[in-house]
Amino acid sequence: MSRIFKAAATPLAVLGVVCALGMPAAAASGDGPVAMGSDQKVKVYDTSNGYKDYAGYVKFKHKGDWFHTYRQKSPGNRIYVQYNRDGVHDQMKQIDGGLNPGDRTSRNKNLPEGKVYNIRGCVQVDGASDYCSKWKKFTA
Repeated sequence: MSRIFKAAATPLAVLGVVCALGMPAAAASGDGPVAMGSDQKVKVYDTSNGYKDYAGYVKFKHKGDWFHTYRQKSPGNRIYVQYNRDGVHDQMKQIDGGLNPGDRTSRNKNLPEGKVYNIRGCVQVDGASDYCSKWKKFTA
């Protein structure tokens, strides 16, 4: 009986190595092949009152290449999405979101599959610098 298990274990081990070698590499900075894209959600904060106040979020959904914004707090300061392709300078794009609490927006963009992008969310501030989150990467 143990000879049967030993005989079956060798081909299974070889099959596991072959499958592992056939897996696509994870995307690094720049472009590269990936099995599927990634989703990313970024929280946005407003600090105009002197403290960090949650204003809403922006997110990217890989399925369909959708950008979404959600405005939670006080009206008057628009939330928006900024994104660019990783490694491509001076190609910043912006998608405006809502002004009022509860506003949601969705924008469909046909991004090239497997390309790496950067996303951040911002709160528009009149007469001063906008408040923006840190950049996060996602794969289209």
